[in-house]
Amino acid sequence: MEFRIVRAGVFVALAVATGVAGAQQPQTPAAQNPSALTAPALARCANQVQTLRSESARLLQTNAEYEVRRNTYNARSASLKAERDTLKPDDLAASLAWKQAQQSHQALLVAFNADVEKLKSDIRAINVVKADYDATCAGRPYRRQDLDAMPEAARNAMSSGLGGVQVPTLGP
Repeated sequence: MEFRIVRAGVFVALAVATGVAGAQQPQTPAAQNPSALTAPALARCANQVQTLRSESARLLQTNAEYEVRRNTYNARSASLKAERDTLKPDDLAASLAWKQAQQSHQALLVAFNADVEKLKSDIRAINVVKADYDATCAGRPYRRQDLDAMPEAARNAMSSGLGGVQVPTLGP
């Protein structure tokens, strides 16, 4: 039985936003500017920025770790294949040892592929958050008093925006 290693690699796209603070200078009251974010919407946007910043970093780190694992598993697969090719047909002990090593390796590949699928699911989820942020938050003005009323972490998130954040995406 042959198992295939699913490539864990993702293509990384730089967030286009230069930062919410630069794009969203506090404006006049929302009543005077109908496109201004309400206080609850601003809080939601700040939460999305915090999520995008932390989850993107975590997912990129996980992807890098999976690339190392994938390379290790590929090397082990090649090693097992080479070892199989040198087995003597009448050496039952060596054949049995190889078969056990192969089965153990296959079990690791199955678990790794499950980990990769979880990573892909997490990347799809963070891309939903990014798309929602882009559609509802990016470039929208907000009221200074709403920003000032937010907790410090949320204010900092809105001030930092997504400048420099790399949001991972799945390749084609």
